[in-house]
Amino acid sequence: MEWERIILILLGITVLCSFFPSSVISFQKYRLPKKRREYERIRRILGKDDDTDEEETLKELVQEEYKGRDYILPVCFVTLFCALGFWVLFSDIPPIILTGIAAGEFSDTSANALPYSHLSLVAIGMAILGSYVWSIQYIARRLISLDLSPGAYYSVGTRIIFATFVSLTFHHFIQSIHPEARKEMIELLPVLAFFIGVFPQRGTQYIQEKLVLFKKLGKGAHELSLEMIEGMNLFHRVRLSEVGIDNTQNLAEANLEELIRKTSFNPRLLLDWIAQAKLYVIVKDQVNSLRRVGVRTVLDFQAAGAKNGLSTLARLSEMSEDQLATVYRVISADPDVDTIARARKNLSES
Repeated sequence: MEWERIILILLGITVLCSFFPSSVISFQKYRLPKKRREYERIRRILGKDDDTDEEETLKELVQEEYKGRDYILPVCFVTLFCALGFWVLFSDIPPIILTGIAAGEFSDTSANALPYSHLSLVAIGMAILGSYVWSIQYIARRLISLDLSPGAYYSVGTRIIFATFVSLTFHHFIQSIHPEARKEMIELLPVLAFFIGVFPQRGTQYIQEKLVLFKKLGKGAHELSLEMIEGMNLFHRVRLSEVGIDNTQNLAEANLEELIRKTSFNPRLLLDWIAQAKLYVIVKDQVNSLRRVGVRTVLDFQAAGAKNGLSTLARLSEMSEDQLATVYRVISADPDVDTIARARKNLSES
């Protein structure tokens, strides 16, 4: 390989990977001071004490959450891992990213069949590329929303590793299926690997569905996915997972003030999500029946019950009046519901 080409490839890789350290510098220098001011403003709206000593403690908490040295390890790891992936994509002659897999090159009977290891590199390189594309969107969103904590880079790093090995496993998996189906899937391997990099859980789910080993032998606890919360997308779910909220049960019991401090989500949005989660945890699969008649949150349900509307709600939804009465009693006994109502009132009046 010519030295000029090597230098050009290294320069391109440096430019692509410089996004991660430059985003940290930008956040620390320009966005973090605004983050502190915004957090103090939200606390005042929610009616928190304005004691000077407490204010200083809060500033220290925010500063501790975004300490500069905590970024070094995850940023270095993500940068180096992406650089390795880009080298795999660009360094071959011709580059894997431009050639992919030409028709016929994967055939078992072809004299020019691609080596198995080459196909594995295609799967790895394209998965890293897909993860990188997803990651720059994710980091950019976090930078703009004043929420670029070290945990963001840990999430990106673990996602890239996960996607890489899922894609490689997927390549190994498709070698064992029927020859006709294998031919079609190997042709699409670069595309499939790229989208596994963007959505690694989808690749894992596909393999699990195809293997008898992972078929459920019995029913366990009913885990309520965050996908059922209205207004929440993949970026939101990944961000919440960084603060320990992986499902609706966790969200229903989350501390609002802690979420405001550790994330950049609009407090009204957080309140809506928590209120939705509390209702979903209680009614579970019947939540869609209530949503169709305009009852989305525990506050909506409480308002309907307070106006003696349970009989009407029973007629419009798929739940009986006795079930609705039980749900109303559970909601009324939950002190967090009143806290949510007060917080929403304070935010609405601000």
